[in-house]
Amino acid sequence: MGMGSMGALAQSQENSTNETAAEDGIQAGEDYERAIDAETRIVDWSYSSGRFTLTIEADERRRISLTEAGTFEEGTSSFNYDEVRLEEGENTITFAVADRSGAAVAVATRQSLAQGTGAIVSTGAVEQNPFRHFGGESGLFSGVIMTTALAGIGAAYVVRSEESGVVQA
Repeated sequence: MGMGSMGALAQSQENSTNETAAEDGIQAGEDYERAIDAETRIVDWSYSSGRFTLTIEADERRRISLTEAGTFEEGTSSFNYDEVRLEEGENTITFAVADRSGAAVAVATRQSLAQGTGAIVSTGAVEQNPFRHFGGESGLFSGVIMTTALAGIGAAYVVRSEESGVVQA
């Protein structure tokens, strides 16, 4: 049951390693654990190019729901949703979200929803450089210096090209 273009995929996994950095993504830190309900918890996660990979540990078989969350633009939009059956033990789930700053996925079970809770995994809001449209700080300041230098050269040319110098009006 999915509303998005891509759903989730569950696989059983024996070993999981927690790392704090990836070349092109974000991962959970050491000893990460977040409870979804009393019998289900997220033990590891990573994000890369619009995909969350979650390692979820379950004490027994159960169904979870995954919903895209995070920062959305103003107005109406759509989001990805999927339900996955977990086996007892560790399960690895891949869930697609829109690749944007502030991506997140909300995870819930029937038990957690009955308690009014769940878990969210988020990349956090990533600050964007306000000068990115001008080539960053170096591009902006290079442009300012170049414009000032060209204005100075133009003024010097006008002053030198006058035969009698500057005449007061």
